[in-house]
This record gives sequence, C-alpha cells and structure tokens, in this order.
Amino acid sequence: MLRNMLMVLAFLATTISPAFGTENFDFVIIQPGQPGTSEDAQPVMDALATYVQSKLGAGVTVRGRYFNQVEQAAAYLAQNQPRWGIVGLGYYLGYADTRTMTALASTRPGGADSDIWRLVVAKDGPDTWQAVKGPVSGTMLFEPGVAAQLLFDKSARELPFTLQGTFRPLRDLRSVLRGKGGAVVLDRLQYDAVKALPMASELKVLATSASLPTSVVVAFGPTGGLHDRLRKVLHAMQKDPAAAELLQLLQTEGFGPADKRLDPLKEKSA
Repeated sequence: MLRNMLMVLAFLATTISPAFGTENFDFVIIQPGQPGTSEDAQPVMDALATYVQSKLGAGVTVRGRYFNQVEQAAAYLAQNQPRWGIVGLGYYLGYADTRTMTALASTRPGGADSDIWRLVVAKDGPDTWQAVKGPVSGTMLFEPGVAAQLLFDKSARELPFTLQGTFRPLRDLRSVLRGKGGAVVLDRLQYDAVKALPMASELKVLATSASLPTSVVVAFGPTGGLHDRLRKVLHAMQKDPAAAELLQLLQTEGFGPADKRLDPLKEKSA
C-alpha cells in the first residue's frame, strides 16, 4: 500500500507541479556606462519580466535587474544566478568565459544590426590617433583591454593614452573642445546624435572601428528549452503591437539572431 501511494505522489509531482511551477528564469541587464541607476531602471525590468513571463506561460517566474557598473553587477552575480541577460559588447567579450555566457540573440538599437565606434577630437586637434594627448573616454571603455583591441588592434598598454569609461560622453566631448582631455569614443547612436548638434562642425574623426556586434542577449550557464522559447519570444517582439512601448524603453527596435562575429572577436580579445 505505502509503495503504491509513493508511486502516485511521484506521478502527481511530475504532472501537476508544472502548472503551479516555480522554475525561475530571472535575467540581468548589464550595460556599463549607460545612464540611470538600478532603481531608475527597475520599472523597465519589471515590464520586460512581465512580458516574457506571459509569453513563456505557466510554470515559469521571471524577474530582472539592471546594472550600469561592472562592480555592482559582479556583486549581484556573486549572490544570484540569473538564467539569461542582455549585456554590452565589451562586457560580453571581457567576461564570456568567466561568466559562462552563450549568445542567444542580438539587439537592434536604432534598427541597426551592427555598431561602429569612432574616436573623435577637436577639429584643430591632432591629425592621427597616435598623436592624441590626454585621456580618451567613452561609455564602452570600461573594459579598456577589449576596447583597445576593437578600435586600435592594440593592447591597452601599447596606446599612448589611457582609456577610461564615462557615463557622460557629451560632457566629455565639450571638455575636449575646450582643450581639456584628449578625445572621446562615440558609438553609432551617440555619433549620429552629435552630428545633429552645432558642435559637429568643430569635430573630426581620427579612427573608426570595423563593423561591430551590438549588445548581446546571453544565457548564463547551460542552455535549455526555456532559452529556445525565449529566443522565439524575442524574435517575435518586433511584430507584436503589445511589445512596441517595451522595445522603445529597451532602446532597441527588436531582436535578431546571435551575431556570427562574436566568436572570432572573443578569441581575439582573449
């Protein structure tokens, strides 16, 4: 009798529990250098969590956190184990192995499936990047070793200037125009925004990166069926009217396949 009861309970556990399941599919967004704070961004994280959870259905719970500082993200990951996330290119290349990240999809900020970094100085400044004096700042420079490889094909130690991360690239650009600081690195969206400003006529570009991947949707640790379902959910968001406002808050026009350039870049940055 007892044996039969145990068998029934085991059967019920495998057939009923998914309907009331508590499988966590939490995520984290790590974008070093981007504006705001974890607290400011939490409503957007909650909205993304609600959307993804509604698409994955019963048996899954989703929560999310946002970090724009590497140290805060590291402290969080030391105590928590998110299943997936969206991370900046520099973070992915710098931590893909130690954090065991697998690319699942790509973002499309401004509708573009690639990014370009440009080293910008004052129009009357040096004519080559090798002649730049003073620090070079940028939102993507919080991983200077990775950034040096992507933009200059050098190690950070080989550069005649230091690379430093900034949360305020436009302020730093104005400082460069006033003769304070060496140069600023702008990504595609930042450069396009600056081109529309009066200061654009006072600037020139000394170095341009190759076409680069955008921020990466990743799996943390082993991938599984939920990650496959997530990929389909993300790919379908661009055509879902219910996701339009959420995509705008996430600053992407949708999600595409994982960028094939990531693995070669990861090997080069290792």
